[in-house]
Amino acid sequence: TGLARSVLAQLAALHSADALEIVLISADRSRPLAERNAEWSWLGWLPQVRPGHGQDCRLLLAHDREQATARALELLRRLDDRLADEARSGAHPPQAPTDPDPATPATGTARRQPSRVRPGEGTDPADGFSGPFTVVVVDGDPGGADVREAVTRLALEGPRAGIHVV
Repeated sequence: TGLARSVLAQLAALHSADALEIVLISADRSRPLAERNAEWSWLGWLPQVRPGHGQDCRLLLAHDREQATARALELLRRLDDRLADEARSGAHPPQAPTDPDPATPATGTARRQPSRVRPGEGTDPADGFSGPFTVVVVDGDPGGADVREAVTRLALEGPRAGIHVV
């Protein structure tokens, strides 16, 4: 978890709460609640863990299965809304690069997106989601089978809606 904490600290330092949301799911019952709380308590100081999409919580930190389920369902709703918007607009998800070497530009390879988009600078819809982004940190077993399935779906399909699982 030291690496995950380092990555989160860097993401939080480099991206405003308007561009990045951080969600923690740390509901693994094999570890004591006090230990999990102590390990992740520093996240409570970050503006990126404040709810900004109408979530029913004070912070986007899930230390029990009830909160883990609530956060996962909120993220799945956001993913489903994004996929429905894509279907209505006829937009297609970005194609995966065909070139095995990302350093070699070639026709058909996906262009890299800047980490932030400045106001007034639109993005090409073919590039996919343009933000704000959500990073979901899953520390240990996320909970019951329903939450595990939700996290799996978010890991597979979430990037289309700017949701990335760590």
